[in-house]
Amino acid sequence: MKRRRRHALDLLPLLDVFMVVLFVFATIQEGQLDASSHTAAAMERELQQLRAQQVDPAELARMRQTSATATAEAEAARAELARATEAQTELRAALEQLRTATEQAAATATTSGAEVLRRQEVLARLLDHFSVFEIEIDGELAGDVVVNHCCYRTEPLAGAWKTCGTLPAATQELQDWLAEGGAGLVDALRRTRGGNAMTIVRQNERATWRVARKLEEQLRERFPEHKIYGEGVATHSLACPR
Repeated sequence: MKRRRRHALDLLPLLDVFMVVLFVFATIQEGQLDASSHTAAAMERELQQLRAQQVDPAELARMRQTSATATAEAEAARAELARATEAQTELRAALEQLRTATEQAAATATTSGAEVLRRQEVLARLLDHFSVFEIEIDGELAGDVVVNHCCYRTEPLAGAWKTCGTLPAATQELQDWLAEGGAGLVDALRRTRGGNAMTIVRQNERATWRVARKLEEQLRERFPEHKIYGEGVATHSLACPR
């Protein structure tokens, strides 16, 4: 049985993706707050009209309850946006610090033990807010046929790799495979931290040419809320569990 070799995430491209994702999620949260506020305002206007028309007391009570619920939801959305904004500011500062340290370490080809620990700490903080999925496609030549072994993990810092079977190379077969659950992959990708998700896809040179790109395209259609990041051909050795 092959032993799965651990490898570190490629930090610099990953930092770029995190910055984009921070902006996207901030925009989404602002839109949700606007929608909640508009709903609360509309309910309050309707309630005022009903009061003026002296409608049935039971209907007026129902509208009061609906208006109160809409107002509470708007307040909750406002509080959530404030918390998210604070977290995003903190994470953005940490990302910039990590980027500077990573670039300096790359320039000097040295990384101290303390710096490694600091990187791990910052990445752990990021992963408290975002779900990061890694998918790898490990090709194996079986006679004249290439078998694309698929595996994934949901915890990049310490998670175990799980098999997702054999990945079809043909587009229609790949679509059918995903529609049937992708040997557990689809269900795993649905389990995100509040919808904040990034999925990294890579393959090795033995896998079918551009099969990772095909998977990326299909995942973007099925998971529009995910940020799909294609790494192309991996520079490290892949060995998906069989």
